[in-house]
Amino acid sequence: MTLANQIVYFSEREQTFDSIILYMDLDAFFASVEIRENPELEGLPLVVGGNPKTKQGVVSTCSYEARKFGIHSGMPINQALKLCPHLTMVRGSFKLYGEVSKSIMKILEYYSPTMKVAGNDEAYLDLTDVVADYEEAKRLATELKDDVYASEEITCSIGIAPNRILAKIASDSDKPDGLVVVKPLEISEFLAPLNITIIPGVGRKSFEVFSKENVELCGDLAKLPHQLAYQKFGKYGLKTWKLVNGYNTENTGEKFVRHERKSISEERTFFEKYNSWEEIWIRIDSSIDAIVTRLTVKKMSFRTITLKIRFKNFETYTRAHSLTSYNTSPKHVRVVVMKLLEEFEGKKPEDIRLIGVKISNLMKIDDNQKTLTQFFNNIG
Repeated sequence: MTLANQIVYFSEREQTFDSIILYMDLDAFFASVEIRENPELEGLPLVVGGNPKTKQGVVSTCSYEARKFGIHSGMPINQALKLCPHLTMVRGSFKLYGEVSKSIMKILEYYSPTMKVAGNDEAYLDLTDVVADYEEAKRLATELKDDVYASEEITCSIGIAPNRILAKIASDSDKPDGLVVVKPLEISEFLAPLNITIIPGVGRKSFEVFSKENVELCGDLAKLPHQLAYQKFGKYGLKTWKLVNGYNTENTGEKFVRHERKSISEERTFFEKYNSWEEIWIRIDSSIDAIVTRLTVKKMSFRTITLKIRFKNFETYTRAHSLTSYNTSPKHVRVVVMKLLEEFEGKKPEDIRLIGVKISNLMKIDDNQKTLTQFFNNIG
């Protein structure tokens, strides 16, 4: 078949961008948890995995300091030690990693009911029906990063783009603790200077095929006529060509799982000291207002109120109380939270690092139910 007879189809879907996808990757996750648990490890070239006594095994994760020596996940420990003889090793607390991961994924469920967990340290959120545009998506991502750090003292990198592939690439382009937004019209410009291996599926062997045709950067491939890309590199080459030229090559929505909202919460990290409980209550009261506003918008009632409080030594306490019936009143939330706070009156307010309020055990209500609930709240 001659090149002139080869027909390459471009569907209408490939030329439209209806999705806004957020990809979150926890930075050096296992290593970050170990450093959180043992601050003396901060700044050291650290690997998680293998046996520190026998110096055998494989690297599960390594800190960014270790990566500067060329160490990476999957590398044999003995090879890592050759690259960095003063390497610090820990076996790993995988049960703890699972608990931290579960806590963070619950935070993510708050930001979008449509998500896909891709592993202990990564997840995709579909923000298409959550935000109005990419600017709002960026603001949401900033809040998400703050919430993750406030909850678990772990940083994450986030990419936002029209599909999952681009969102992941965006996240990887600015680590650690990065946030990169790639809008539809910015795709080609963003990818052009990046090595072609940044595209999932383009490994060492594929790169050799591309480089023989003087294609090493995404921009090199983008400059080729699409018929020539198809002729030289086949169907996958054409799909890659479409991606680097800003076409939408993925239908993401079908692969996401929709979760029902199980709770609504608000956490405030205290970066400055407060000398009185009155000052702290102002912050708590603001959180309650924000939560109840969201509850009202979603037309939901609640039964359970939870208080979360963390002190500067990272001691964290969670206390909860369930009402006898479903409610929508902020007054009831305030009363319960004040009661739960009584346990901590002996603590110094200047030692508080974080306060969180959550309402859960949610139930959808229709307008008639809502009116009735409000009626009883008012007479109560």
